[in-house]
Amino acid sequence: MNSKYLWTALAALIFLNGCNQEESSTLSAVVEPPKTDVELLNEKEWGDNRVYVTKDNYILMKEANGTIPEIMKPCFVVNSAKEWPREDLSNADSYDLPRVDFRWNNGDFVSASASEKAIYESYDKVWSIKTDGTDLRLVTDDFSGDVRIMRRSPNNRYLAYSYASRTSGGTDKVVFDVQTQKSTLLGTDLGHSQFLWAEDSSYLYFEDRAKYWKYEITTGKITQMDDDFYFSEVGVIYGGKRYVVSEFGVGVYDEKSDKRLYGVSIYPKELQEKKKKQGYLVITREHSLQYELKSRSISPDGKYAWGESVQYRYFINTETKEVKLEKKDPKKKSQYRFFDVLGLNAEYVRSASAGSARQYKLTIDKKLFSQTQHWGQICSGHSATLSWLYNGFANNGAFIKEDK
Repeated sequence: MNSKYLWTALAALIFLNGCNQEESSTLSAVVEPPKTDVELLNEKEWGDNRVYVTKDNYILMKEANGTIPEIMKPCFVVNSAKEWPREDLSNADSYDLPRVDFRWNNGDFVSASASEKAIYESYDKVWSIKTDGTDLRLVTDDFSGDVRIMRRSPNNRYLAYSYASRTSGGTDKVVFDVQTQKSTLLGTDLGHSQFLWAEDSSYLYFEDRAKYWKYEITTGKITQMDDDFYFSEVGVIYGGKRYVVSEFGVGVYDEKSDKRLYGVSIYPKELQEKKKKQGYLVITREHSLQYELKSRSISPDGKYAWGESVQYRYFINTETKEVKLEKKDPKKKSQYRFFDVLGLNAEYVRSASAGSARQYKLTIDKKLFSQTQHWGQICSGHSATLSWLYNGFANNGAFIKEDK
């Protein structure tokens, strides 16, 4: 081929290729992908300034009440739980603060003739959230019934919970693996539910059919405990000790030997002296009404415990065995109210309600009103309760980051 024609052809090819690239670049700069439903929704002006997360779920920002001014908190509207992000153990950002599990039926009450989706939204589900009110996550909806109790393992991976089953008619006790999304049924009965996790999350104590059992995570082995073994629905195993918050005080046991080390009673000193002389104390109906702890909580390391009876509120230091109390009086400002969720070192506390979070940073002498925050964090459905703390050692136990 003539070299003149060869060079001419090459020049034309290079020119055309350049034109095509230029044209392609121009087209790519002009043509944009269509906007998503969420983007289109967020372009609209909403009177409540909502921000959509998915096409059926959105967040409202509202100012919190309390001693910290101009703090905005998210309030979540979830109309489609299946679309909401689930808790992800690999997401480190979710675990830079303590968290709470809670139950929430995010939909409205419906009749039996309602759609399958509406019925699903009205059912209980287990959710979790950071103690500063951010990072709402769906933990599990792998059940159908009303949740009774929830307890998270110290490594955050496993959730033990019970619910009044609509299928079995009993109370199902379940361990849910957040990592694999698999559930293991431990027992079903009509009785009480209690759970207590091992310090290393390798086993779980639970109650079923009026007996105590031990479930080993790796093997799935279930062993019945001796009749004199004891724990309660509020407790923790930490530092080799098992702390048990019972109806009338705190018992501390050596976890390995099951030897009872000591106890801290909430009874008045005169009754305790009577107990020492007689060797036992008969709990009368009068005692029960006055002192029995109907609500209880414990800090992640077992150092502090709290309880509330019909007449009194108690704050217990399990190390010094000091018991502080106040008589409930609606005319006086309470110092030991809303301690349902007790943080590390009793620096922060919050109420059991999850629909309306009430959170406090305590004073140096462990009383209310050093710092308060109160906000509605649930803006759909009809109830959210049973808050229970986990990941409690994160951020040195503080429920909020002080720089925010």
